[in-house]
Amino acid sequence: MPITHSDRISGTIYAIATSAESAGNMAIDYLRDKSEDREHSHYGVFGERDAADKELHNKFNSYDPDRDRVYAISLDIRIADEK
Repeated sequence: MPITHSDRISGTIYAIATSAESAGNMAIDYLRDKSEDREHSHYGVFGERDAADKELHNKFNSYDPDRDRVYAISLDIRIADEK
């Protein structure tokens, strides 16, 4: 899912991390960043599972497939009055 800033965010994003807590923190940090030039890979957060898997197994990165995993983070952030 393409990640954009708006009144509603729903869907799934993927983070490469060592734990669910760490993946959640990475996703929150990414969503907080409002700069135009932010990159998914800088945060280890991706809009597509395939992109995250590819990055995890890229031998030129610092990820360790024996230690790190791709976590799916489901989002449904909306104004409370909306259904």
